[in-house]
Amino acid sequence: MFAEALKSVPSRTDKGSVNVFVETPKGSRHKYDIDDSGLFRIALELPEGVSFPCSFGFVPNTKAPDGDALDIVMLTAGSVPSGALIECRLIGVLKMENQEADGMRRNDRVVAVANMSRIFGRVETLSDMRNGFAWDIEEFFETYNDMIERPFRIVGRGESDEAMRMLEEAEAAAR
Repeated sequence: MFAEALKSVPSRTDKGSVNVFVETPKGSRHKYDIDDSGLFRIALELPEGVSFPCSFGFVPNTKAPDGDALDIVMLTAGSVPSGALIECRLIGVLKMENQEADGMRRNDRVVAVANMSRIFGRVETLSDMRNGFAWDIEEFFETYNDMIERPFRIVGRGESDEAMRMLEEAEAAAR
């Protein structure tokens, strides 16, 4: 029932905000995935001292080049629960590749700010973030992929216009 309800959530609100569905909350040592029935499953436990630096989720009713919904790294001041649907704005993209069955494949992470965030309220692009922010998140992904013994590479970064283009392509692919 929950999985069916999620299929009815549009990728954007009437006001143009992006709907982000949170799978893994900021600060969690567990990576959660939502299965076809709508249940949350613990996919992985991170080592002691390592936790998710931001909430991670996806934009409903989108299809990224990797075949999954468009991945989102969402910024808020604190943790929000798994299963939360948060209205956001896109500020940039962290471009990455990781090993898949058929070779290295792009697996970018779009960065979004929760509209209700007071701390990140003035952030419009990735370059507005504090020095070192993108590097910190990239280092998390390096650690994460090393832990699961999956080859990984940072490809680059992009700003809000590129993130919006990626959303539009993922919306079109899902139709």
